[in-house]
This record gives sequence, C-alpha cells and structure tokens, in this order.
Amino acid sequence: MTLISIIVPFFNSSETIEISLRSIKKQQFKDFECLLIDDGSFDDSISIVKKFIDKDKRFKLFKNPQKGVVSARNYGIKKAKGRYLTFLDSDDIWHPLFLKESVLFREKSIKDIPITHSSYYRFNLSGEKLKFQLVKPPKNVNHKNILKKNFLPLLTVFIDRKIIREIYFDDSRPEDYKLWINLIYVLKNYSISLDKPLAYYRISDNQRSNNKFMSLSRIFKLYGQLPDTNFFNQTINTINWLLYNSIQRIFKIEKIDKNNIDYLKKSLNYSKVSD
Repeated sequence: MTLISIIVPFFNSSETIEISLRSIKKQQFKDFECLLIDDGSFDDSISIVKKFIDKDKRFKLFKNPQKGVVSARNYGIKKAKGRYLTFLDSDDIWHPLFLKESVLFREKSIKDIPITHSSYYRFNLSGEKLKFQLVKPPKNVNHKNILKKNFLPLLTVFIDRKIIREIYFDDSRPEDYKLWINLIYVLKNYSISLDKPLAYYRISDNQRSNNKFMSLSRIFKLYGQLPDTNFFNQTINTINWLLYNSIQRIFKIEKIDKNNIDYLKKSLNYSKVSD
C-alpha cells in the first residue's frame, strides 16, 4: 500500500488535540504516518500526544527547532516519508473515510492527480450551542479560478508528491493560499474535489484571520506579487476575492448529511445542536 504522511502542528492544544488525533486513528485507511510537530507547548498537549505514540507506532513526535505554525508544517514536510501529503490542525476533525476516499478517488482515475480536496463543515462550539455550515468548493480548482478565493481548505487537501515534488509554506500570511496560488496559478497544477463532506473545520474565537481589514490588506499585497501583474489587475482580483468571501457567508448551503453531523457531535461528545 502507499504511505500517507499526515502533518499535525500543535501549540498548547490540550483542549482539542485528543479529538483531532482520535479522528486520525479512526481512519479506515491504515497505511499512514502521523507527524506531530510540537511548537513549544507548555500545557498538557505533550502528555496527550504521548498516549497515542505509546500505543501506535504510526504516531511520531518531533520538536519544531524554530517557532510558528509555518515552520512547524515545513519541518513536518522535511520529515515526511509518504508519497501523499496531507495536513490536519490540532483543533480540526476528519471523517473516518477521508484518507480512504482520497486514495480510492486516485485509483479510479486514468491519470495521476496532483491535488484533491473535499467539501467540509465549518463549525463553532460555544457553550451549549453547536453551529455548523456546509462548504462546497468547486469541483475543479485550477489557474482560471484560484484567484477568486482560497477554495482549498488545508485540512482536506491531499497532495501527490510524485507530481508535486517540492512543497513548502512561505512564512507570510496567508501562507496556505500563497502556496496554492504558486502550485496552481503559477505552475498550472490543479485540484479535483471528491465532492463529499469529509472534514470539520473549527472556528474559534481567536481565529488568526478574524481581523478582516488585515486579511484584505494581505490579499491585496499577495495579488501584487503575481507574475506579470499590474495595479489594475491587483485591484480587480482583490475585489473579486472580497465578493466571493462575502457570498459564502451570506448564502449558506442548507442541505446537510445527518450522519456527518451525528459523527461530529459524537466526536465532540455533544448532543444538542442549535442553528
């Protein structure tokens, strides 16, 4: 079987990391290595991680020699041995079929696929309220539409290193979107959706991208770094990005899979759902 490398950076994640690691351990596809990159935690994260390492050799602990989530991911990439590369943050969750479906999709394809992604749920747990929203990225993400929005959530991206041999995150935000623009817009790779909700993205109160003005400023700067760009194109791309992100928040996809939400609630040990 083909080895999958899963990179999980963490910093003081004792409240959420056990749920994330459980979702990895429950994967129906078993041939993986989980690289846990500690970014200087001083809470109980390490003791929680060691419980998994002691019982399962697929889980491996590393100390990030530098500082920050970007360097932690890049360090994990250097240590990864698998053909396939994927990422899960220490507060997010995978459906048990995520790895299996990602591999099966490729096995059914007549040619190798550089990147795949999937639909996912954004969720927020606050007190007794669990709120969620289904997000369905485009079926195909390519050089024609990647500038409209960051359609590729990091927790559902599945990369074939046989095709994309060199990958690293630049230490400037938005680091993931900047990577996808380089791989897809500049280098003309592409990503295909599995068209199934297979992951759960947690929205926290201290989300790094909560400052909307700063996010817009970073996007404007990012579009200014594109090959052969000019101020006009930079401005138009930024406006399109703003429109697409606003549309996603205004027009929610109401259709949900009850089994998916039941799994999320079970993972969170939570029984009440409030819209």
